[in-house]
Amino acid sequence: LRSGKRFLLGVITPDISNYAFSEAGRYIEELAHQDGYSVMFGSSSESETRMAELLDVFADHGVDGIIVTPCMGSEDSLAKIVAKKIPVVLINRDLPSLKGVGRVFLDNILSMKMVVDHLYDRGYRKIEMISENMNVLSLRDRENSYSETMLSYGLTPYIYYADSSEVDTQVPNFVREAVQKGTEALITPRIRLSLNSIRAILDLGLSIPRDMAIFCHDESPAFTTLSPTISYVSQRSDQMGIQAYRMLKRMINGEQGGKVLIPPHLFFGDSTKKK
Repeated sequence: LRSGKRFLLGVITPDISNYAFSEAGRYIEELAHQDGYSVMFGSSSESETRMAELLDVFADHGVDGIIVTPCMGSEDSLAKIVAKKIPVVLINRDLPSLKGVGRVFLDNILSMKMVVDHLYDRGYRKIEMISENMNVLSLRDRENSYSETMLSYGLTPYIYYADSSEVDTQVPNFVREAVQKGTEALITPRIRLSLNSIRAILDLGLSIPRDMAIFCHDESPAFTTLSPTISYVSQRSDQMGIQAYRMLKRMINGEQGGKVLIPPHLFFGDSTKKK
């Protein structure tokens, strides 16, 4: 990499304890170490203020580049970093108005189409989604793709929206309502929604997938060890970290960032067995 630098990188995620984010960070750190770089990590906790503080700290420490999963309202803070000529790569989420950055994302539109296709092929027709009130483009892409794919099959989409501060209490109510409506399968586009939905189904004394099938977006190590095993869309954390680091490395060397769209990988567990 370019000489004369501090050989220091910054990585900001919403929550470093999240499996997908921590795995991506692990790959970034390993590759950076091989090139002689140290890595500073920070969690924004989905706070615009916290994000701005972390970006300022990283800039003050003279980082050579930053890999970041942006939160709502972080455009201005990131634009200031870009204006300082510090290379920035966005992962997982996009900020379309932000110029001069690299982008590495999972193909969320394709992934959700594949989920609905799978459920339809398995015989499910009453398929609903439990989502969250967040102004995040990746989540909107998943919601829109779900709705469009349902309509393409002549099915009626329906999305429940939980408030971020009320997920733990609202999701069980949504699951209960879905059961009463005769919903056959639920799709959850975020890991927190997934874990709450699975817990709610089991707390109601219901059987997965006999009483309610579920397909989760984002992964947890528990999904392949639970009985039944849970169908999920992998975040491709390894590829996310590898591609983000490679792009940042190119940008540090003076190249343009560009965009990488990572193909989704689906794990088909027993939670979506054929009806």
